Amino acid sequence: MTSKQFAFVLTVIVLSCFWSPNTHAGCTVISPQPMAASAPIPLTLGTQTFVLSCQLEQVSVLHFPMDIVTTASLTNKNGEDFNPLQSARKAFIIPRGNYTARLTVEAQRERFLNVVVENADDAQYRNSVHLVMLSLFTGFCLALAVYVGVLGSSINNTAFYAYSAYIISAGLFFLFQEGILNVFLPGSAWVNWIEVKYLFAGLTVFTAQRFIAKLLEFRAILPRWQLLALQSAALIVLILSVSHSFVSLGVSAVLGQVMGSLTLLIMLFIAAATGFAMKRNIASAGLVMIAMMIMLSAMILRVYLHDISPFLHRYALIFAVAIESLLLAVAVAEKVKKLGQERHQAFIHASTDPLCPVLNRRGWESAAMAMLNSHQGNNGFLSVVFIDLDDFKSINDTYGHSIGDDALKVVSQILINQCREQDLLGRFGGDEFVLLSHCFSEKQATRFIERIAQRMSKLTLHIGDSYIKIGASVGGKVVPTPQHELEPLLQAADQAMYKKKRERQQLATE
Repeated sequence: MTSKQFAFVLTVIVLSCFWSPNTHAGCTVISPQPMAASAPIPLTLGTQTFVLSCQLEQVSVLHFPMDIVTTASLTNKNGEDFNPLQSARKAFIIPRGNYTARLTVEAQRERFLNVVVENADDAQYRNSVHLVMLSLFTGFCLALAVYVGVLGSSINNTAFYAYSAYIISAGLFFLFQEGILNVFLPGSAWVNWIEVKYLFAGLTVFTAQRFIAKLLEFRAILPRWQLLALQSAALIVLILSVSHSFVSLGVSAVLGQVMGSLTLLIMLFIAAATGFAMKRNIASAGLVMIAMMIMLSAMILRVYLHDISPFLHRYALIFAVAIESLLLAVAVAEKVKKLGQERHQAFIHASTDPLCPVLNRRGWESAAMAMLNSHQGNNGFLSVVFIDLDDFKSINDTYGHSIGDDALKVVSQILINQCREQDLLGRFGGDEFVLLSHCFSEKQATRFIERIAQRMSKLTLHIGDSYIKIGASVGGKVVPTPQHELEPLLQAADQAMYKKKRERQQLATE
């Protein structure tokens, strides 16, 4: 499929979602109260029956959503059932001709039922589009949940699992809300229970609050009482969502209104806290703010404007959750990147010598162990070199500690210039330095030690107005076989260095 063909198909799908067929085209309600063909049917709580008068010129499909309806049946005047279709919406095949039918539904909310009668081809097309959209949304949510879960696992941060829980809860909510399970479990009333939908709605709010609070570090930037208020409100929403299973439909309707209002308050509070996080330059706060604005707009359409636009009432929240999920996933990726950079900087800070531009002992030993492990798989030879400056105390005593520190910096730079980028140079404290190099041959490893020893044997350091002569004792050890421990190698190089120091002292006294 070319890009133009794909764009055309996508346009058709989107336009088809906005297009609404003529409601009740060919069927009108005549009992218990006559209604116009285009008017939604008002529902009361519980089971109720409506008598329809149909005048159809062709075989058609009568269908409606099951978001507030648990069970429904359509029978003719003889009490015989019309054939149901396997669909996300409740759908019946109705014949052509003039006749009456009885529609019986069990409603869980006092709202309106938007019944549609249209030809079979149009009904099948709309059902297919609905299934494709919700399938794409579900797959999208699952992919994001896995992606962010893996990101959280990669940095050993369980906070990001709250995002995965949020996305999975939202995806399951819409699977039930949009009746997708009716396709796979036709006739199962429980897939349309409003209690199940409320349960996943509560889980969605609760997990979303926990995730955003952790992502934007609310614990660090908000007063304790505000954070507790936010957490308590989210917990109340979760408790209310569970309570629907234990109360009457009338009480459940009231609880549902409380849940909707409290959810909006939580979102407004999170939006305000996110604005504060933006002022504090918290990473990803800007993306979260955009996501919150999108979700707030969709929630208003969902809770308060359901009679204005059936399409926006039905699909706006799905689109908003999809966009929000993507934005939050990007925010998570930015957060992980920032955490990685902070950890790297912390490691560099903890591993670098405070005086010289080389590794400290802790950092050097950590990097050296990694090189030992690499050596086990790559073979070759290791050169361990220990360097101790001769009579460095006299420099401090003669020129002062400031000049002594400068001398150490110059010596470390000389050693850096003698090393390759992959060689490890560290300062073990005082005037002791250590080197570790991976070489491809024993000859190369030996030459490396000899080069360092020759360069460090006699030095003249130009520091300020002073020219300071200094030497160093260098001991080295070539390691031909893989090693598992670092300490024996350091001891061998250290012993070789002290042997060289004694030789240099004897030469100096002769």
